Amino acid sequence: MKKIVLSLAAGIIFAWQGMGLAATSTVDSLIQKLEDKGILTNQEAVQIKGEIASNEKTSQEASFKNQLPDWVSGLKISGDFRLREQYQLRKTAGAGGSSAHLVEDRARIRARLNFEDQINDKVKIVVGLATNGENGNGIGNNRSNNITLGGNNSVFNNITKSTGATTLAEQEGSFSKPTVVLNKAYAVYTPAPWATLMGGKMDNPIWEPSRTPLLWDPDITPEGGAIQLQKKLNDYITPFSTNAIFVLKDLVPSNGALITAGYGANTSGVKTDPYMFISQEGIKGNLTEKIYYKGAGAYYNVNNPAHFPMDYSSSGNTMSSTAGLTGTYSYNYNLVGGSVDLGMNDPFGELLPSPIYIPQIGFEGEYYRNVDPKHQNSAWLMGAYIGSSAINGWGTWKLESYYKVLELDSWLAAFPDDDFYSGNTNTQGVRTQLDIGLAKNVWFTMSYFRTNIFKRADTATLSAPEDLFQMDLNFKF
Repeated sequence: MKKIVLSLAAGIIFAWQGMGLAATSTVDSLIQKLEDKGILTNQEAVQIKGEIASNEKTSQEASFKNQLPDWVSGLKISGDFRLREQYQLRKTAGAGGSSAHLVEDRARIRARLNFEDQINDKVKIVVGLATNGENGNGIGNNRSNNITLGGNNSVFNNITKSTGATTLAEQEGSFSKPTVVLNKAYAVYTPAPWATLMGGKMDNPIWEPSRTPLLWDPDITPEGGAIQLQKKLNDYITPFSTNAIFVLKDLVPSNGALITAGYGANTSGVKTDPYMFISQEGIKGNLTEKIYYKGAGAYYNVNNPAHFPMDYSSSGNTMSSTAGLTGTYSYNYNLVGGSVDLGMNDPFGELLPSPIYIPQIGFEGEYYRNVDPKHQNSAWLMGAYIGSSAINGWGTWKLESYYKVLELDSWLAAFPDDDFYSGNTNTQGVRTQLDIGLAKNVWFTMSYFRTNIFKRADTATLSAPEDLFQMDLNFKF
């Protein structure tokens, strides 16, 4: 009988409260009277109050969401912030066996903010803002969002402006305010679960296994369009495909010729803007319950590279003078190669003592060859990792190390990781990185690079090895 009375009382209270016929204080008074008359125990009264509060919160949230426009309710905001201490030591080489040491100790920050809005069931828009890393001449750095505390350049940057006949070098002041730029902006259309189309200034759709890949700096956001296809056949086989076209430079015609400052005007033979086409075809899945794999082959075709450098810096590739221009590429850049990642979850099982647990181990590799030059045309990477698959929370960790070689004309020097010997080609070396989770969405990273020039044109000069240490405190939201 008491259960029937209790159910009836609870039902009346919920109905009353849900219909909005009484304030919370009135509901509390009713529950108190039922408790005083012995119909409800204290524990039952507390339970009902908790359920009412939870029900009211859910109702209010649903009502609030219904009042918002669809584009607001589908909006997701995310971002990250990084504090970095970086120490760089390079032995600079000179003719006749002379050498000197370049030492830089810099504190840096990076901040990024992303907005993602699902405007309907098939289309979403992604927009990202970020701090504007500079390259030393005032032009935004396509490979970095780092801001150096005290100014991006310790004494002078190379920004120049003309004041009549005088050219002035501008000095960055103490506590100068860095700029925030559009880091990415693109649309994503998903007509089917297995197909994705995107266009704009986008996150790089090309897959590479390492977190610091062979060909691409992780901070690059290419411009153009891409089509991605992926269809899971079973747990063992999932084919995937990415085909992309990236616009590299927009050439401005003037009186039948193409004019670019610093490269002359004799460019009437240039008929199309330089662009890059990439086709990557791969497969991923599980070999066993614990062993996973992912591999892909790719073809890169850079159209019309001989006329214009693709970046503010042409260091690292063989350059020549063509059609009245200076500082143009001597070779085409058509690459063939592939990438692979092979790993195992819980590799040691119960073989290790209980305080020691290794969630994952794996091996990764990449190899690409530029088919145009006959020499100095290969790029490759071999590495391994051990630890957690994701860094999030205390106790998660990952150690990764690889050896990388970028021969002189293996790839455009505008795009590789700019922490690896300043992003140049004709380089080789080792990178080792340790990530340690400190709390949810907070982790610490230590990185060490030991890099050098791969081959020297002048054998009389010394090698120029570089040691680079980075310590990062990362925050994600």
